[in-house]
Amino acid sequence: MAAKKETQSTKLVIKVVTGTASSGKAITSSRTFSAVNPAATDDDMLDIGAKLGALQSHDVSTISRVDTATLVAEA
Repeated sequence: MAAKKETQSTKLVIKVVTGTASSGKAITSSRTFSAVNPAATDDDMLDIGAKLGALQSHDVSTISRVDTATLVAEA
């Protein structure tokens, strides 16, 4: 039985450093952009994430792509 992706969504998540804890560890916060076209390439996502990150008042820690899909058994 083969699996099939039935629905798929993509999000762009930009994690920014908002401060430093007393232990010296960075405190981060996430900026999430939903409803991104799943056909967008990883290069496009990184480029857009970098441009959006440049607009933030805090330094960017990471740029992530989060893909979610529902799997069903193919009939």
